[in-house]
Amino acid sequence: MYEGVVQDLIDELGRLPGVGPKSAQRIAFHLLQAEPADVRRLADVLIEVKAKVKFCSICFNVSEDEQCRICRDPRRDPAVLCVVEEYKDVVAIERTREFRGRYHVLGGAISPIDGIGPDQLRIREPHHHRGDPRDRPQPRGRGHRDLSHPDAEAPRLARDAFGEWTAGRW
Repeated sequence: MYEGVVQDLIDELGRLPGVGPKSAQRIAFHLLQAEPADVRRLADVLIEVKAKVKFCSICFNVSEDEQCRICRDPRRDPAVLCVVEEYKDVVAIERTREFRGRYHVLGGAISPIDGIGPDQLRIREPHHHRGDPRDRPQPRGRGHRDLSHPDAEAPRLARDAFGEWTAGRW
């Protein structure tokens, strides 16, 4: 344990995901030894990202605008929707340069142990992607639900034993 503000810095850094106590301590001492201009630049970027970045009104990806660049791109196929768990999954798929549809970011995974259920995620919002009815995907096979009606209920999603997303009624 360190005194005052140094311990406060270590504690705050340790609250970041993936940063344990030793890493938090290393980062804190790195910052203490860094040039003041470098620390100021980091602090300014942290404040700026909190002020400017929001979630896309359509797909819930991170964006500085009302809609992210993917949702604004007219070359994207609005009939193809990729549902992903986290924002970083969009980046991973985009790196392949193969997917030309749009996304829906859930913002996490269902985890009853952690108290995270469908209500804590953005599962019921894919209707925001609807747009022009002519752009909607056509029904494909058993279990299709037309979500175009405002009272339509989206299927519930869960991970199966193989970690794949499945839809069902329960």
